[in-house]
Amino acid sequence: MQKFCPNCGAELDGETRFCTHCGYDLQAAQGTTETTATDATDTNRSQATNDETTTDQATSTPTGDRVAQVQNYSKNYFKWLVASFKQPSAEEPGEKYFGIISMVISALLLTFAIVAAFNRCIKQINTAAGSSMVVLKNLSFSLDFKFFMLVLVGIVFYILIGFGASVLGDQHKDVNFFDYLNRFAHLTNIALILNLVLIIAVYTVTFNVDSPITFVRQLAFALVVAGLISMIWQVGYILAINKSIQTPRFDKFFMVLIALIVLSAAFYIFARIEGENLAMDFAQEFSQNSSLGDLFSNF
Repeated sequence: MQKFCPNCGAELDGETRFCTHCGYDLQAAQGTTETTATDATDTNRSQATNDETTTDQATSTPTGDRVAQVQNYSKNYFKWLVASFKQPSAEEPGEKYFGIISMVISALLLTFAIVAAFNRCIKQINTAAGSSMVVLKNLSFSLDFKFFMLVLVGIVFYILIGFGASVLGDQHKDVNFFDYLNRFAHLTNIALILNLVLIIAVYTVTFNVDSPITFVRQLAFALVVAGLISMIWQVGYILAINKSIQTPRFDKFFMVLIALIVLSAAFYIFARIEGENLAMDFAQEFSQNSSLGDLFSNF
């Protein structure tokens, strides 16, 4: 095989070390070529290893990112929640779904308080009755879930009617739903603390079913807390509408008044419909005891 000098390109004879034309060291050139080839091979191997590592990281990164995102979202929500406790009326920026989270938590806490109150009543009835009547059981999960849905529907009334009033009351109708929801939640988040107080009050009160007056007296603290929760929601409802209307179509007072009337009418109709259904559910729930079953069926 004919060889040529890599420096000057002259034809070489035999296995000579130096080029006879320019004196170039052929062995040194051969070593450099081998080193370059070896380096290229090592580089390719290293690149392949890096590609595999990158692939492994790409496979594991999404899960790690999701966990980090959830943690970061939770921290931001907690900061937003604490800020709403300190200054409810301040416009605190929050993520898109912060308001929904607060509403769901409120529904869960209120439902827990309602169910706990009924179960405490049932326990006291069983204690007072002794063996003279059939022992009543705690509310079933289906009835607990129905209470949760009723509370959730009530919260939806507040949100949708308030948002509708804000949109209709603004000339440009420039009201974002999630902005309104976050504003309303920011104003009413302080009620979450009272929800916890209400649950504690329900569990600490000893019910006495001998007379309605005694029952109301012993339940007075829980009733006061429940009233404060309702007041906070009413005030938050009014302020959320007032803050959301930037360019009023007419005086905000009338828009808020109309929103309160519509909200009251919605709750009245809802209570009339679901009150009868709830009485039937209780009658079925306590059908083992004829007296209680007849009592609820008469509603």
